[in-house]
Amino acid sequence: MPKVFEGFTVVEIADRRNQFAGKLMSDSGARVIQIEPVVGSPGRAVGPFVNDIEDHNKSLDYWWYNTGKESLAIDITRRPGQELVRKLLAAADVFIESTKPGTLKQYRLDAETLSAANPQLIHASLTDFGQDGPWIDLVMNDAAHMALGGPMGNSGYSDPHEAPMHGRGNQAYNMSSVVMLHTISCALFERLGSGLGQFLDVSIHECCSISTERAVSYWMWYGEPFLRQTGQHAAPAYRPSQQMPTADGKFVQGTAGRLNDTQWALLVEAMTVAGVAGELADEKYYDPFYRADQYRNGTAIIEGVRRLVAALPAEEAFHKGQELGLPWTVVRAPEENLEIEHFKQRNFWTDVQHDEIDRVVAYPRGLFVSESLGMRPEQRAPHLGEHTRTILTGDLNLSDHEVDVLIEAGVAR
Repeated sequence: MPKVFEGFTVVEIADRRNQFAGKLMSDSGARVIQIEPVVGSPGRAVGPFVNDIEDHNKSLDYWWYNTGKESLAIDITRRPGQELVRKLLAAADVFIESTKPGTLKQYRLDAETLSAANPQLIHASLTDFGQDGPWIDLVMNDAAHMALGGPMGNSGYSDPHEAPMHGRGNQAYNMSSVVMLHTISCALFERLGSGLGQFLDVSIHECCSISTERAVSYWMWYGEPFLRQTGQHAAPAYRPSQQMPTADGKFVQGTAGRLNDTQWALLVEAMTVAGVAGELADEKYYDPFYRADQYRNGTAIIEGVRRLVAALPAEEAFHKGQELGLPWTVVRAPEENLEIEHFKQRNFWTDVQHDEIDRVVAYPRGLFVSESLGMRPEQRAPHLGEHTRTILTGDLNLSDHEVDVLIEAGVAR
């Protein structure tokens, strides 16, 4: 079955902000041509690197975000490079870029110029604050977006003296890239009827600002901020931490929730067997109204759960909670997931050949399983300029001599 974006050609001027959108399209069947500076995309300079040796073809961060793409290394600040990119975009379906507003106009690669040559082109621009407004010249990074946009205010530890935390993994960039992919998909559907492309203006700041859960609405209703909670969603009041140490030195994310009578009896039985039931064996806790009040306003129940978890190895505590119908889980290191049987049975990992290290590397298959979407990385990320000659001769009909001239002049690599 063909993948959902199969047959579409995407041209991408990528940096760390928008490269995830292109990866998702590439993993879902699109041909994605990444336009890189001749010195390489900024993402190639991001560690960690294979064997801790800096190499623009061995950045693990770049590998993940650029699976299956083609690399066209060309200098778009020079007129010959601009002309070549315009010719490439004249036959493309989607143009993804994240340049500062106004940058592409000076190169005649702006939406107005491009749409005149290719009315079906969908031009998606991801920027810090959009194409207009008083903040468009501000310089931001992922952490700054998470702070200014609001999500960081909800993330961290319950101790109010601790600073907010920035979740690692380019969260602001990833959220925004997913939103941009949604807008591109909608524009492709719209084009089926109209036959026309359009310009898509996606602001990272706005994407972050709609990702604060209930914090904004709670402020609007009550004029009070949500409080950060260790290992939990932010809430109007502090709650005991649900990150609990286990007998084997690991941690389980545990909760007691609003247990029904059957669940409560099973939980107390497990605590009794482990010798940690304490006051929770008292008959008064079998009254669901008393129990609910204690869960909302007291600490005895959560402390009882903490004692039970501390008496068990992590895996046993995880499965004990699941037997009780509770969403308990082990806090795992990322690399531990490679050996989880559940992932293996679902074929979550897919092997990608990396000739630069002469081995295959396991990659996560995709965000979810869908036969019609068919999302999975099929090929490694490209080496710098790996497809320059192929694209220039095959797509743009240049001769090998003309490509050699461009390379000698530093316009291409």
